[in-house]
Amino acid sequence: MADRSLYDFSRLYGNEAIKAALIRAAETGRVAHAYLLEGVGGSGKTTLAFLFSAALCCESDDAKPCMRCPSCRKILRAQSPDLCTLGLDALPFADAEDGAETAPAKARSIGVDAVRLLKSDVYIRPNDLDRKLYIIGHAERMTVQAQNALLKILEEPPEGAVFFLLCENRAALLPTVLSRVQRLTMESFPDETLFSLLCTHDREAASLARREEETLRLFVRLADGAFGRASAYVHAQKKALRDDLSYDAHEGAAQLLDQLFSDLGSDDSPLLSGTAEHPRPTRTGLLASLSGRIDPKKDGAEARERLRALIDALCAAIRDLTMCAQGAGGQLLFYPTRTQPETLAARCSARTLSDTFRALTALRAELAANPNVGMLQMTLSGILIGLRI
Repeated sequence: MADRSLYDFSRLYGNEAIKAALIRAAETGRVAHAYLLEGVGGSGKTTLAFLFSAALCCESDDAKPCMRCPSCRKILRAQSPDLCTLGLDALPFADAEDGAETAPAKARSIGVDAVRLLKSDVYIRPNDLDRKLYIIGHAERMTVQAQNALLKILEEPPEGAVFFLLCENRAALLPTVLSRVQRLTMESFPDETLFSLLCTHDREAASLARREEETLRLFVRLADGAFGRASAYVHAQKKALRDDLSYDAHEGAAQLLDQLFSDLGSDDSPLLSGTAEHPRPTRTGLLASLSGRIDPKKDGAEARERLRALIDALCAAIRDLTMCAQGAGGQLLFYPTRTQPETLAARCSARTLSDTFRALTALRAELAANPNVGMLQMTLSGILIGLRI
């Protein structure tokens, strides 16, 4: 039987292939000078970067990182002069021992001056660690000038320096930068696996599952396979949830569909709990609801971003309805369970659903060319009312 590895990254859930590759690199002394960790917000990129950094400098003779020695504690709390961070939303080990990432915040671009500061530091010998460590969050937000400045460092990296570039989409990085890094893609968990992980490792999530299982399943659906993001939804206050673009778009799409079908009534779905007192929905009523959620008179860029997210959520909902209407299997994109979409799908013809999906896709494409959010909302209200014609 092979000896057990000294390296232990079990605090990061899943991602077994990535962890095995990094363990081999540490054990053989073949650590790359730069890694690109790609994955959605909350997928564990920051957690992994800190864990591997701590493991490389850990002073323990047992499992690395031990999380307790002076080097580990300084790195995990970002308190070492030999660890430089840039563009991070949060420190995963600063306030808790579980290492869950917070929900991604809206990051600003990273300019060339910030990278030049790293360049001036990288050739200084380590002070209290075995290596110089650099963790750059939202690397895709680096300007072209910043990426070119970083490229000069990556082309001739000093011995002992390790860079971690964290990004959601590598397509925004220059090919020359990508050619100088080892690329690793974080694992995206299936919904059922993520639901189980949350119930096992997050007490509040387990409690929520007992009280309101549908709510936890909705958070799992919105998390796009990322444990950290799902956990952040669980722990977020209601106001913070409303500020989250994905949650707000999902809530808006669900309310619009509720408004469209509430006059029909149903005994088996909370979404269709209407009675005869509910009037038949109208295009004017839908437009009023849209304007109430997205004020076209406010910041145009923000309004278009919110409208785009809402259209994306509606596309996912219509896709789910189409699947249920056709009796197709597979994972849903919008609904946490099949109860609601199966009920709604029975109210719509396959052709109506197909026409609606195509119209929504065309409207999303029009967003790039049409800055008039109010006019786009009128078009959207007409598309949606078509589900009931």
